[in-house]
Amino acid sequence: MDAQQAGPAPIPVQQVFATLEAALSVDNATRAAAEAQLREWEGDAAPGFIGSLLKVVAEVQAVPEEGRLMAAVVAKNAVGSSWRKTLGSREWSRVPDDEKAYVRTTAMGALLGDPSDRVALQITLLVTNIARFDVPQPWPTLLPDLIAAAAEDSPVDPAAKRRALTALKHILQALRNKKFVISTTRDARLLTEEEFELLASGVQQQRTQLDSQCKALLAPLRQQWEGHTAALLAGGDGWQRRGAAAAAALSAARELMHVLQDFEGVEDAITAFLSELHQAAAAIAPQLLSDPLAAAAVAAAAEDGEAAAAAAAVGNPQLERWQLLGKNWERLLQVALVTMDRHTFQFAAHLPPMLQLCINAALLAMDASLVHPIRAKARVVLVRFCARALLQQLYRRDFIEGSAPEARFISDAGREAIQRYRPQLLSAADALDALLAPAQCPALVQAIVQKYIMLSLDEVAEWSSDPESFARNVDVETSPDADTPRPCGVALLECMLERADEPVATALLAMAAQQQAAPLTPDNILLREGTYRAIGECFLHLRSKVDFNAWYTNELRLILQSTELRGLHGSILRAGALWLLGVCGAELRAEHWGQAFGLVVAHVTNGDIVVALMAVSALTVLLSNCLEESQFVSAPSGRKRLILEGPQAALLGTDSEEDAAGDLAAAVDAEHAAHMAAVEGQTDAIITGCFTLLPRLAEIESMVRVLQCVSSAVELLGDRLRPHLHTICSALPQVWGVISQQRQEGTGGLARLHSALISTVTHLLMRLGSAAVADPRVGELLFPLLQHATNLGSADAEPLVEDGLRLWTAVLTTSDQLPPQLQELLVQRLPPILRRGQDTTACLKIAEGHALLGGLPAVSPLMGPLAEAITKSLAAVVTAAAAQQLALAAMLGAAPKPGHPQRGPPKGLTPELAAEGTAAAALLTLIVQLSEQAAAAALAASGQPAELQLPAELQPAAKAAAAVAAADFGGGAVRLPSQGVALVEACLEAIGRLLFKQPGLLPVLLDSKQDAEARLLDRWVLLGGARDIVEMFMPAMGSLGRVRRHRAAVTLCSLLYADTVPLLRTPERAAQALALGIRAAREQEQFLRDQERLAEAQIPDPAHSDQLVLRRLALARDDPVKAIDAREATRAAGTKIASWMGEQQLRLQLQHIDPLLAEQLAALQRGEPLASAMAAVSLSGGPSGDGNGGGEQGGMEAEGQPGPPAGPMS
Repeated sequence: MDAQQAGPAPIPVQQVFATLEAALSVDNATRAAAEAQLREWEGDAAPGFIGSLLKVVAEVQAVPEEGRLMAAVVAKNAVGSSWRKTLGSREWSRVPDDEKAYVRTTAMGALLGDPSDRVALQITLLVTNIARFDVPQPWPTLLPDLIAAAAEDSPVDPAAKRRALTALKHILQALRNKKFVISTTRDARLLTEEEFELLASGVQQQRTQLDSQCKALLAPLRQQWEGHTAALLAGGDGWQRRGAAAAAALSAARELMHVLQDFEGVEDAITAFLSELHQAAAAIAPQLLSDPLAAAAVAAAAEDGEAAAAAAAVGNPQLERWQLLGKNWERLLQVALVTMDRHTFQFAAHLPPMLQLCINAALLAMDASLVHPIRAKARVVLVRFCARALLQQLYRRDFIEGSAPEARFISDAGREAIQRYRPQLLSAADALDALLAPAQCPALVQAIVQKYIMLSLDEVAEWSSDPESFARNVDVETSPDADTPRPCGVALLECMLERADEPVATALLAMAAQQQAAPLTPDNILLREGTYRAIGECFLHLRSKVDFNAWYTNELRLILQSTELRGLHGSILRAGALWLLGVCGAELRAEHWGQAFGLVVAHVTNGDIVVALMAVSALTVLLSNCLEESQFVSAPSGRKRLILEGPQAALLGTDSEEDAAGDLAAAVDAEHAAHMAAVEGQTDAIITGCFTLLPRLAEIESMVRVLQCVSSAVELLGDRLRPHLHTICSALPQVWGVISQQRQEGTGGLARLHSALISTVTHLLMRLGSAAVADPRVGELLFPLLQHATNLGSADAEPLVEDGLRLWTAVLTTSDQLPPQLQELLVQRLPPILRRGQDTTACLKIAEGHALLGGLPAVSPLMGPLAEAITKSLAAVVTAAAAQQLALAAMLGAAPKPGHPQRGPPKGLTPELAAEGTAAAALLTLIVQLSEQAAAAALAASGQPAELQLPAELQPAAKAAAAVAAADFGGGAVRLPSQGVALVEACLEAIGRLLFKQPGLLPVLLDSKQDAEARLLDRWVLLGGARDIVEMFMPAMGSLGRVRRHRAAVTLCSLLYADTVPLLRTPERAAQALALGIRAAREQEQFLRDQERLAEAQIPDPAHSDQLVLRRLALARDDPVKAIDAREATRAAGTKIASWMGEQQLRLQLQHIDPLLAEQLAALQRGEPLASAMAAVSLSGGPSGDGNGGGEQGGMEAEGQPGPPAGPMS
């Protein structure tokens, strides 16, 4: 092969080693260059690169550990990304086969021989990455070599044996979802059927080979595990190493159970292995759960939890052995769980003894003090094993016998397997049923409650010493991923109820009745609280069996009203009763709900912090339930029936069923009214109680919980809060005083606290309106909070800025005058936030709010930064439009340049960028409007005309807006992206206001680019004349459409009359613009009526309305463009066009667009109403007014436009 055909030369090992050394340099420039070189080699799969890395790893004597570790990490990453391309690309990487063989051999040697465990771990992951692709072929020896190296009699040292087992686990885990890739030299589309079958047979051969290799692992792995476990149990020499090896072997066995698809050919081996698994578990359980070893572990954990026990084990052989036993117990259960899940039929015979062991040893016989010291994973896997067995359908007698409803979906193969394993499946089902039989179930339920759900002595001590920590941990336990004893026990109870609810419910309720009758001793109180907790957690299963109203009346109410329950144990009962009201309160009838709600509110001020926080949590739940009810009550009757009965019943139900649904909805409405009356009656107590509790709290999470409760109350009550404004405003300064002092929990906790406070205050402002903003007591919290949230120099600025800007917007929305503190905040905070570039949309809207409330002087100090932000945002839209055009060209078939592979389309106009551009254009339009007002005021004051003076800083922004309006998104003037229509319309409004005052400005704005001018004018006519179909059905949208058409028509007619735009002297374009004016003239009477209604509109409650909307309405009423009569503007424009085009030519151009337009223009010129002209044309036999150019209900597109209508805006 000549030099031109030869591939690139392999990278020398010396060059790779030098680059690795440079990548470890302390010099930033040197390190960055080396890292870039390594990434380039890795991305290109450069020949010799991975092999050179392994040569570096192999130099144990010459290369220090850090260098070898770096080489191993880079090699692992390179193999993972480039060893073989994805299945979709169907090609190998450029790593030569001989280099791959060297890497495989060297990696195996380094795995077993490198003195560094850190390097060996990375080599393990490297080998795992290779195995994903090269096992079973071309590396058929990997699995046998690893299991042989792990054998006790292998020549490698003990550390290497452990590494071999660890590598085996990782590799089997990687092979779970092995994808087999067969390469072919031909295009797959050209293969014959025989060639495809040959490839498929090759894939099947590899599957068979992998299955055979994995099954061959079972016997030696079992043998090694047996030896290690026996040594651990015996406690002789080397038990530490053998115990760790036993756990590693079980981890590998767990992954092997995942990989094996069946046990064909190894039935005897798997039966023996599972039997020995049970025997080992039975031998470990007593030592782990009841021997003196366990008592020592409890004593160590009592010092400072599980971490202390782990630390105490160092140098303490007994504790170390107990922990090793626990780890092996956990892995044993994991193997059993995976086998049951993956090989349910084969495991059925082994379920009864394993289940009996778990229930007896780990639940019934185990002392409650051992539940917490045991490793969390062991608790979780124990519960998960029992729960999966309880829920397994194949272990249910009715499913096995085919009487269960789900049995009809069983496949023929499934039925055959059930018949084959029927005795074993029935045996498993009987074992599970016996577990829940009346003779066994009560003891099991009691054990779960006492050992997993009931408060432990450590938790009781924590309640006294650190109540907020206790309350926080209770909240954490509600997470589905919680691994503490209580959620584990609850999960097991729920699975028992799912399988057989009657005996479990009977046992649980019998326990509750027994505790109710027992004297209130400390032990009985703890057991009663645990029983009640279990009932509440499983209430969905027990709802039909528990009369919660009677329970509340006869016990829970009395607990909360009692004055005799004192001390810690009295607080435990109260907290449990409050928790139950939060969980089950929706079951209470209206007459009980109001009283219970009052009791919950009263306990927010309880002296025990845990009780108070439980009351806050229950109160939040009850308020949230009311909020859901309010959403139902406000829904239409049809929607209510759909919610109550479901879609099928709502559609097919009879009249009587409909009446019943109506009665039920009425009952819900009445119940909600009673609930709201109770909440309103307690509003002052809720606000006062929550804000009084805040100073007593030390933890930020507790404060967040209280603020969330207040926020829920505010959201629910809405306008009903107005009578309570004094109570709220009086408390807010104290709240800020408490929260501003919090410093101890770091930035994350402080950010959550301030975010919760911002949310609460935002809700308050939006509900209470301008009266709240004007209250100085609110300002004592509000403005310092805004200062803190928008201070980019604070430690928690990053998560708070967005919340702070939202609150800022809420203040503007609810302020009838611009607060001076807010104006100071604008000058101080907005420029740095704008420079950051992450919240530009919100900042531009805030600036718009300031301009609306304070006029042009409010934004004048920041005109430079605002103009720069507007220009930057609109320029980004122009860039996105160019990218969109490129994407469209690529989609239509433009070929990529040579050497540049086709990639995904460039990023075009995103919704976020469109929103930012629209906000920028809206602010620009507002400033132009305010400048118009300033010019009008100068005219009124001096009597001399004053030209519109746009601030000099905004001139680049105006040019950017014109560029957006004229941008080509791909498709010329017609086609716009859906998110770009509103943006372009906003830019056209800003440009239109400028051109209305300065008709000759267009060439300046677009730098005399005629193609851009033409696009802008055509798009303006098109969008200005567009009529949405929704205007026919929604009067408000019709009014907005007429405003849009009027503004566009008047402005374009003024340009036609001024005759300052050469492109408008094109006959077709001039006629199109004039057609838009004729349409606006037709709508003039309706437009005037719209404006009269707008002027006469009365705001029902200005103090509680959106103040920015009110200011926009005021600006709209004073808009000078609206004062122009479209008929007069069109008449003047028509006369001007006729002067240079000729009347006959103009008439022909209009008739080409729509035959009606010429007659309508003539009627305008004669001063006649357009309706009579249209009728005359109709009577004379011409086209009627019902066509596209017809009357008021004419088309739903760009009327009078040739070619594509406005509808194709996509």
